[in-house]
Formats: sequence, structure tokens, C-alpha cells
Amino acid sequence: MSFNLVKDPWIKVVEKKSGHEIIVSLREAFRNSHNYLCLSGDMKCQDLSVLRFMLAILTTVYTRFDADDNPYEWIELDDHMGFTRLVDEYEEDDLFDTWEKLYGQGHFSDAVIEYLYKNIDAFDMFGERPFYQVTREEYDSFVTEKISTGKGTVSVRQINRRISESNNSPSLFSPKSEQKKDSFSMDELVRWIITYQNYTGTADKTKMKGMKDSISSGWLYKLSPVYAEGNSLFETLVLNLVLVNQIDRDNYVNQVPVWENDILDGYVESIKRLVPPDNIAALYTTWSRLMHIEWEDDKPTIYVVGLPVLDNKNAFIEPMTVWMNKKDNIVPDTRSNKSVNKAMWRDFGMYVNADGKEDRREPGIVAWLRELKENGCIDRMKLLSLDSIFVIRDGSPSNTPILEVFNDMNINASVLFDEGENRWPRRIEDTIATTQNVANDYIKMVKKVGLIRFHGDNKQARSFSEKYGLAFYDGLNVPFKNWLSGLKDSDNRDEKISEWKNTLKQIVSDSLNDFMKGAVRSEIVGSFGKNDKINNIFTAVSLFKNKMYKKLK
Repeated sequence: MSFNLVKDPWIKVVEKKSGHEIIVSLREAFRNSHNYLCLSGDMKCQDLSVLRFMLAILTTVYTRFDADDNPYEWIELDDHMGFTRLVDEYEEDDLFDTWEKLYGQGHFSDAVIEYLYKNIDAFDMFGERPFYQVTREEYDSFVTEKISTGKGTVSVRQINRRISESNNSPSLFSPKSEQKKDSFSMDELVRWIITYQNYTGTADKTKMKGMKDSISSGWLYKLSPVYAEGNSLFETLVLNLVLVNQIDRDNYVNQVPVWENDILDGYVESIKRLVPPDNIAALYTTWSRLMHIEWEDDKPTIYVVGLPVLDNKNAFIEPMTVWMNKKDNIVPDTRSNKSVNKAMWRDFGMYVNADGKEDRREPGIVAWLRELKENGCIDRMKLLSLDSIFVIRDGSPSNTPILEVFNDMNINASVLFDEGENRWPRRIEDTIATTQNVANDYIKMVKKVGLIRFHGDNKQARSFSEKYGLAFYDGLNVPFKNWLSGLKDSDNRDEKISEWKNTLKQIVSDSLNDFMKGAVRSEIVGSFGKNDKINNIFTAVSLFKNKMYKKLK
């Protein structure tokens, strides 16, 4: 059997010219990235996992070579293009120059392909050091139960995140039949192995010998990721290519993807310290499991042993997460099923620090885009697309993924990074707050009417208001995203905000018309409340309108 990620096709992409989905190798993906629209894997979380894997390669290469494929003057490399030592003073500006030239020429240089071929054995699924795997002897050395006992296995259906079926809990609504749940193509298996290391869950319980720490569920699983989306796969990759280390700006930090670790014991020991890596390439390729695959008649038996959870408090090396304050630390924000229907724009303040407050930290990718704009690497009028993808767990001890949620918002770079007293981010955040206040009043009004309809039953009234609340926000999402993407730093702030308020009034008016058309007799007749005042759908709507006009002024 033979399968090498460099030469054999496994990455799903969409061609820009034809619009067709095709499968390409790593070599083709990097060489022709400008001809592909985007990654097009089996799930969005799989695309993000593969994107970060590709970024680990690019970050490694372009922190050693410039856009003309020349090693930086201050660095010494070995025959495999690996870092050996610094020979002169590190120059951060060289990295910005490399990024700007790459972005300007619109394609990656030959150094990326050369690096892949210099390290081609590391990307072989069946080599002496199989890709993302350990050898049988290494696996046995880390676990109490050896392979011969049959312990510590996971099935293909468990790794496949469209199924996520453990041995104890069958997936009833699987996209594959029972007979096909463990079937796969090699390209599919490779993509799911990379994804599984990022979104693992904890259904498998095998730990390393002597390990007392909790087993990891995957680094990405504990984030609420945000990243930039470009007009092509090349642009997506390069916009997310953070070449400057955000933790240590003064010193060169060598990028060490997992395949560049010479000794597995050293890699495992570094993870056992529970401290995240100090470089992006290592972080993007961090394992949550030691994996070994035994093959028999083209069928795999997959053995895994859990690695401990890495501490993500103040882990600012991670650029693709939203942050939140928790006690005395800043930690990645995690989303629950309550966030499923919440559009990205409603949390605008989590993605950009509108006030410049020290206790609010922007996602690293937003800070990186800000630097690129300030350094003139991207046009100030560039329309940036920020995407968010997070995976919801089922709440069980196995942390099985049950749902992925995708969101996006487009905004002009000069607007997102506007400064000054009347800066756009502050005005946008205020506008969103006003919009959500109106939406909350609308939902309260619906609940009042629901209490009349359901004769005071609070549970039914709340369910009634939640239904109409979701519909109301659905009606807001597209108009607000269009308004946001159309903003320019040259716009009159007050006029553009008034424009949105007028749009909001029209959306409210349309929603009220639909809501009142469904009124039943009890809501129309109503009942007497305090001071013999009548309560019905008309009084509730009238009170809501008065509040809205005051807030919208």
C-alpha cells in the first residue's frame, strides 16, 4: 500500500473556473491555490483543520525563506531546510516584506514544494514514520495495555465526524448505512485523521502509563475559532499566514511542526508539561492522541492513546480564537447550544476592541490584519471577510460533537480598524446594542401577548416568544450584514446609522404586521390588568412602538 500526501490527491477544493469540486495533492494545492475558490471538505470543521495544517507548512517555510526562495541572511538551515541556528540579528521587517511580496504576486513560491519533497517521508501514510502516527513499538512503550490485547482502538465511524459513533452509542441519523459506516477512501481517511486530532472528544479512555491528567478532547474543540476568508484558496491561506510571533516580537522563534520533532519521547514530554507550544506550526499540528494504524486486507485497526489537556489560559500564541476574561485569566471563549442561532455581528465587540481597553483582547488574526493594514501590506479599502466555526458537544462525558455552527461577516478594513473619537467600531457597537435592545423589547412584547393567549402559562408564553424572536433576528441578519459590508471610512457616521435605523423600523413594521395577522380572539379581546387598564395585543404593540421610537430617536 502506498499513499503520500505530497503526491497523492486528498484535499477537496472547488475550482474557480469550473465551479467543480476536485481532489488534489498537497503539491497541487499549494502550486495552484490561486485557481481554487476554497477548501470543500466533508464539514467546515474539517476544512478548518486542513487549513491550519497547510498554514503550519507555510509558516514554517516563510519564516525561513523570503518570497524569492532565498534563506534569510540571519538564519542557517540544514539540507532538509530545517532551522539550525541564527547567524545574525533577527529582522522582523523581513517577514513583513515576505508577506507583502507573496500577497502581491498572488501565488506561493517554489520553496514550499521544495520543502515538501525534502521532507516527503514525513507525509507518507505507510512509511517508516507514518504520517500523524507512531510505530507499534512506540505505541506499546507509552501504554500499559499493549496492541496484542486489542485495547485502545477506535473505529473509522468514530473518527468520521459526520457519524461520530462509539461502540456504545449508535448514530441513528448517519449519512452512511450500517454496512458502510467503516468504509472510506484514503483521501477521506487522511482528512478525518487530521480533523480527529483537533476535534477528538473523550469517548476513548486509554491513557499513557502513569498519566493522571485529564485526557485531551482536541485543541480546536475548546475554541470559538475565527479566521479570514479570501476570494481564493491562496488569499485565504495568505491572509491567515501569521509570520510574526505575537508573544515574542524581539526574538526569532523557530517553527516546529510535529513532523520535525526528531524524537517522539521529547514531543510527548513537552505535551505532558501541559503548556501550549511557543510557535504556530507546532500549535496547528498538535496531537491530542498518539495514533497507530495496523492494516490487514486494506482494513485498518486504529489504536489511540490519549494525551493530556494543554492549558489554554493566556495562550496568546493561538491567533484563531475569541477571548474572554475569566477570573484573573484570559481564556478562549467557548460556545454552547445557546449560541446556535446567534449571528456573528451580534458579538461584534468580541472580534474588535472598539474602545482600545486593555482588558479586552482581540483575536490574534484580527490583530494581525490590523498590522498588515497599518504596514501598508493590504489596501485600506480591502473588504475583509471574517468567518467563525464552532462545534457543539452533546454534554456527555464522551464530549461527542453533535453540531457545527458557521457564521461570517464582511467589513471594510478601513472601517474595522478606524481610529479617532468618532471611529466606526465604537459607533457600530453602539448601533448593535440599540438594535438588540429593540429586539429584546419585541420579544418581551410577544411574551406579553403569549401570556394572554395561553392564559398565564409562562412556559408556553416563553416558547411562543422565542419562536417569534428567532424569526425576528433572522429578518435582521441579512440586512444588517449588508449594511455593515457597505460602510466606508469616508461615510458620514450619523447618516449611515440613521439609514440602518430606518431599515430597522421597516423590519419591525413588517414583523408586527405578520405577528398581528396571527392574533386569536383572546389576544384581541384581552383582559383587565391593574387600575382596570385593558391588556391585549393592541396595547402591547402600542407600548412596544413607543419604546422603540424613543430608543431610535
